[in-house]
Amino acid sequence: MSKFVKGAGISFIGQLGSTGLKYLTQVTLAWIFGAEVFGLYTLGLVFYQFCDLFARLGLEFGAVRYVAISTTAESRPKLKGVLLTVLGLPFMFGCVLGGMLFYSSSLIATDIFQKPALAVVLQVFSLAIPVGASMTTGSFATTGFQTTLYRVLVFDLIVPFTNLLFATCLGLIGFRLFGASLAWLIALIVGLILIFYFIYNLFPDITSSKVKPAFNLKEIISFSLPLSFGTFVWLLLIWTDILMLGYYNSASAVGIYRAASQTAFLMILFDRSLITIFAPTIANLFNQEKLSEANQLYKTSTRWNFILTFPLFIILTISSQHILKIYGSDFQAAWIILIILATGQLTRSGGGGVCMHMLAMSGHQYLKLYGDIALAITNITLNFLLIPLWGPLGASIATASSMAGINLVRVIQVKYVLGVYPYSLRDFKIIICGVVTAISGYLIQYFLHDISYLLIIAISALIMIFIYTSMLFLTALNEDDKRLINQYKVKINKFIKA
Repeated sequence: MSKFVKGAGISFIGQLGSTGLKYLTQVTLAWIFGAEVFGLYTLGLVFYQFCDLFARLGLEFGAVRYVAISTTAESRPKLKGVLLTVLGLPFMFGCVLGGMLFYSSSLIATDIFQKPALAVVLQVFSLAIPVGASMTTGSFATTGFQTTLYRVLVFDLIVPFTNLLFATCLGLIGFRLFGASLAWLIALIVGLILIFYFIYNLFPDITSSKVKPAFNLKEIISFSLPLSFGTFVWLLLIWTDILMLGYYNSASAVGIYRAASQTAFLMILFDRSLITIFAPTIANLFNQEKLSEANQLYKTSTRWNFILTFPLFIILTISSQHILKIYGSDFQAAWIILIILATGQLTRSGGGGVCMHMLAMSGHQYLKLYGDIALAITNITLNFLLIPLWGPLGASIATASSMAGINLVRVIQVKYVLGVYPYSLRDFKIIICGVVTAISGYLIQYFLHDISYLLIIAISALIMIFIYTSMLFLTALNEDDKRLINQYKVKINKFIKA
C-alpha cells in the first residue's frame, strides 16, 4: 500500500498537469480558430486516435504486464524481447496505417464528410501515427518497472506542453489547421526520443549485443489483442458521437460538442492517476497469488476514486454554463450536454475504470471482451438513432448511456468471476455529502450572479470543496480511509523536508 500511495501520488501530479495542459490546448484552439476550425481539427483527431489504437495492437497492456514480471536478473533476455516488441511492432503497423490514411485523406474529407479542408489535417496526423503508437507503448512499458515517473513526465507533461506551445505559436502566425496538426506531430517526436532515452536508463542492456532478446510474440499478442478491443470499445464510446455529428451536422456543431465533452473528460483525472499504478501492482499481486491483497486494493481504489471524483462532478454540473463560456460565447449553449456527459463519466469513477484492469490483469481479458462487444453495439445503435433526431443532445444521451452501461457490466463481471464487490452501505454517506454540497453551490452562484463568471467559478468551487471535505471528514471516512490519508501526509512531509 505504501508503494501504491507513492505511485498514485506521482501519477496524480502528472495527470493534473496533463489534464490542465490538454484542456488549455483545446480552449486555446477554440479561441484562436473558432468553432468551425476547432471542429475540423477534432474530426482529424478522431481518425488519428483510431489508427493509433490499431497500430498499438493493445501492446501497452502487454508492456505493463510482461515488463513487470520480467524484471529479475535471470529474465533479462525476456525483458529485452518484450521491450523491442512493444516499441517496434507499433511503429511498423503505424507506418502501414499512416500510409493508408494519407492516401485516402481526400476521399474521406470530400466524399464522406463533405468537408474538403479536413484533408490537410488527416495528412499531417497520418505521419504522426507510427511515432505516437511507439511512444505510447514505450511509456506504458516504463511503468512495468514499478515507477510512474517516466510515463508521467513524458506522456502526461512534456508531450501536452510541447503540443500547446507549438499549436499556439503556429496558430497565432496564421498556419491555422495545418499548424495545429503539425504541433501534435512535433510533440510526439519529442516524446518518442525521450521514451527511448528513459528506457535505456532503466534497462541499458536493450542496446547491448551481449544480451540476446528472447521473443515471445504469441503470448504477448494473445494477451494484448483482446484488451486492445476493449480500448477500441472505449474509443467508440468517446468518438462515435463526434464522427456521426461530423457526418450529419456542421463542423461548428462538432466543435461546440467537443468543448462540452472535453470538459466532462476532466473527471477522469483521479481515475487515470489511480489506474496508472493500479495496473502493474494488481498484475504483481495476481502473479504472486495474493488474492486478498488484490481484492482489498480494488475496494480501496474504487472507493477513493469515487470520493475524489464526486466533487469535481458537482462543480462541473453546477457551473456548467460559466465553464463553457471560457471557450467563447458560442459554446455556452452546450451546458446541458456537459451535464449529461459528466453523469456518464461519474459511473467510470464508481468502479468501471478499476474493474477493467482487475479483469485484464487477473487473466479474464476475454470475459471483459464479451461485455465490451455488447456495449460497442449498443453505443453505435444509440448514436445512429438519436443524432439524426436531436443532434448534439442525442449524441450526449447515447454516449452517457453507453458509458454507464459498460461500467455497470464491468462491476458485475468482477463480482461474478472474482467474488469481490466494491461497495457498501457506508458509501451512501458520500452521496449525501455530495447532495448537500450541490445545493450549497447552487445557492452560492444564485447570489453571485452579478460578478465576473470566472470569479463565480472560482469562489463557488472553493466553497463547495470546503463543504464537501468538511462533511466527508465528519461523517463518511472510516479508520482505513484515515490511515490512507496519514500515509499521504507522511509522503508529503518527507518531500517537503527533502
